[in-house]
Amino acid sequence: MTISRFIFRDGHLAQLRQLLFDQPGIEGAAFVLCGEAHTAGLQKLISHAVVPIADEDYLVREPLRLSIGSRALARITKLARYENLSILFAHSHPGGSCEFSEQDDGEEDRLLPFLQARLPGRLHGTVVLTESEITGRIYGPDRKKVETIWSIGTRIRLLRSILAASIPEFFDRQIRAFGKENQTLLRSLHVGVVGVGGTGSAVAEQLYRLGIGSLVLFDGDRLDKTNLNRVYGARLDDVGQYKVEIAKRHLDEIGLSTTVEAVSEHITWEETARRLTECDVLFGCTDKQIPRAILVQLSIRYAIPVFDLGVLLESVHGQLKGVHGRVTTLLPGEACLICRERISAEAMRLEALSDADRQSQISDGYAPELAEPAPAVIPFTSAVASFAVSELLHRITGFMGPERHSTELLVNFDQSKVRTNRVSSAENCLCSTESLFGRGDEIPLLGMVWPTRTM
Repeated sequence: MTISRFIFRDGHLAQLRQLLFDQPGIEGAAFVLCGEAHTAGLQKLISHAVVPIADEDYLVREPLRLSIGSRALARITKLARYENLSILFAHSHPGGSCEFSEQDDGEEDRLLPFLQARLPGRLHGTVVLTESEITGRIYGPDRKKVETIWSIGTRIRLLRSILAASIPEFFDRQIRAFGKENQTLLRSLHVGVVGVGGTGSAVAEQLYRLGIGSLVLFDGDRLDKTNLNRVYGARLDDVGQYKVEIAKRHLDEIGLSTTVEAVSEHITWEETARRLTECDVLFGCTDKQIPRAILVQLSIRYAIPVFDLGVLLESVHGQLKGVHGRVTTLLPGEACLICRERISAEAMRLEALSDADRQSQISDGYAPELAEPAPAVIPFTSAVASFAVSELLHRITGFMGPERHSTELLVNFDQSKVRTNRVSSAENCLCSTESLFGRGDEIPLLGMVWPTRTM
């Protein structure tokens, strides 16, 4: 079954409403240029830019009917073809039903063949908005209703869902805290967790018990004995098994309704990274630099909120000197891990070396930080996981207050201090390049060079 979604980036939905309802009681329209994500199980359109329709381009604009002239259609298709983007046509039903009318069907029978002929091979869509609701259809090429419509940004909002999302009674205590609507949103989320070690296994457990609809776990590593002190669900006889398989077994045995999938490969493989585009939210729970750089690109190009976690213990001769935790929220338009200097080109270069070359660098003193494994203790990894899941809950519910717009949380455990920040993107960083926001699929994926598998 192929699921379809529309993703509106922060501000685009408000911009659409302003354009579509500028004349009270009269239907209005606008175009949205969109990137797309297209896999075997998903069709997704992601808003890239809202394009107004000029008054002179309306053939008809009435309370119950509108029609757009061919000049406007020719201009938008030319722009979409140049930018290699898809087109979403939005129009309003002021004071009416949030459903497609027979008039809408007739206009789409004229519009969509025009778009598909000039932009072949791409997804296109239409949405109807009332003052408080939205519904949509996608063409790829056949017409079908869109299962879910999301708004992503300062808040994560489920605007429309036609999927059945019954809520089991064991979530009663959460519903008392956040309400049935937010529990339904959690039930609708498809969440990816990259890395299921100390932080990732704790994140996965909490998401599962929160009632997330589906979880997909990514990790190509196998469990070793030094992981047992902090990996949830792991047993001594699991040593040598893939961490994701251990996590899936553990979660499935709990017996709740969340669907769990295990992907026992690193996201540095292109086909594995492509699976991440199917997710609504991602948690980065890896201490590797290259996977983190991939998550940065995914957040920007696919408008996927990414919560990136880090834990650093400073220990000298067995004496703990400092314990630091971090949760950074990645979104289009927000400072990324690169301009925050959480990852660097040099560290990625060292990480990409073969084992022999890396050992040579360590022996020559060029990378002493790679010589020893970092210390890790379960109370600190689990606490940072909890902080990260709390950040997701805030994006959904706003329980931390409307003024809380920070994108990074820093914890100094040894000093009992928690602080937040929100810094601007660096001027020349990719996270300040608006032309990339919501662009979606391209060849090669994420504009990156990917390794080739050898037999």
